[in-house]
Amino acid sequence: MNNEYEKKGYLIENFRVFHLHDAHGMNVEYHYHEFCKILILLSGAGSYFVEGKRYALKAGDIVLVGKQCIHRPEFEAGLSYERVILYVSPEFLDTQSTQDGDLWECFSGKRGHVFRPNDDQKNLILEQIKTLEEILKEERYGRSVLGNSILLRIIVE
Repeated sequence: MNNEYEKKGYLIENFRVFHLHDAHGMNVEYHYHEFCKILILLSGAGSYFVEGKRYALKAGDIVLVGKQCIHRPEFEAGLSYERVILYVSPEFLDTQSTQDGDLWECFSGKRGHVFRPNDDQKNLILEQIKTLEEILKEERYGRSVLGNSILLRIIVE
């Protein structure tokens, strides 16, 4: 099934964070990853296609893409948009999942692939993203432990 689509990206750590801001648009072909992906649209609007379904995005929306899900973004050239992208390793999800918190469920698509948080949830998640980015910039004791715990909080929220 995935043989007809390109596998993109790689991940050797528990997670990676990308904070991107541009207005060039995005014309990416359908592809998949061997890890999970979280996209948080901070500003702008666009569309995201996951497993054959189109989602119209607005600022604050969160796209949850599971491992090997076929997907592609679509953002119009000339319109400014800002997003944070998190790549999350399957091994991390496996080791951190519990009976009362199967983290894979977030990426299953059972409730759709886009989460539109209420204002309180959005503010909490954005605060956690900012904290995560700050921690990852620092060289300090326990940086990876703190980063892992903040990522878990983002996923659980």
